Amino acid sequence: MNAPAGGRPGSTVSPLLRAASQWLIGAILAVALTLFFLAITAVQLSSNGVGQRILRGSVAVSTNIDAILPDLQAALREQARERDADPVRVPDFPIPVDIPRDDALSLEGTALRERVLRESAARLYEDGMSAWAEADLKGKQDIELVSTAGLIERGLGLITAKNHDRMVIAAAVLGSLAAVFAVLLMASARSWGRLIALSTVTIAAALPSLAAAVAIRFGFRTAQEEADPFVTGLLDLGVEAMSVPIRNYLALTVLGFTVMLLTLAFMWASARNGTGSVDSPAT
Repeated sequence: MNAPAGGRPGSTVSPLLRAASQWLIGAILAVALTLFFLAITAVQLSSNGVGQRILRGSVAVSTNIDAILPDLQAALREQARERDADPVRVPDFPIPVDIPRDDALSLEGTALRERVLRESAARLYEDGMSAWAEADLKGKQDIELVSTAGLIERGLGLITAKNHDRMVIAAAVLGSLAAVFAVLLMASARSWGRLIALSTVTIAAALPSLAAAVAIRFGFRTAQEEADPFVTGLLDLGVEAMSVPIRNYLALTVLGFTVMLLTLAFMWASARNGTGSVDSPAT
């Protein structure tokens, strides 16, 4: 078959290959961004502040500290009076917690509760779930391994300083990979098409993740309706944790749609005034 006049044999292949390469780069970028956003969320959840706050909640639920606090306070003071050791280890508590002797004799009520939870969370954050003693009260709780509460409990074991460092490295690697493919995608598009392409990929990465995070949070809420107080406490921790990815993915989705809408508005204005190109991403 002869080529069209003024053209070259196979000249129609180039646009097709170009469009295919753009779709491929866009798909890879969407996957990289999805993993990058997930890693960023993991970094936030495992950070010193957020991570230890969640761990404090897990200790409060698992030990039922509000119920045992009066006995814990009496035993701690008795131990501080009978022994000269400084610091004093909190007796009959599943996590090794050491408190200065003067504080052990003076702290009471809410102040003692906050100190024990803070020190417990710090120990768990540094050492992981191995910090739980053999008298682990969680072992007395009825938690099915294949259950929402069981998944949350295992997830809490991932909130450690070491895992936070790993997530920071993973986020840096994934962010660099996403940046490379973002540059390639922009180089393959022209004019306004670059912003359209980037905003589309951002939405493709963030919107499904947002939907998944909302669904998981809804699942936690639904599971609370028939759960006992202990499991309900764990589910509350899951609900709190899911607020982080929901906030992140919502912001990214809004950003993607905002950039796309503004770009389309500028394209329309440019086309109407004849002042700019309105090339599509695949041209």
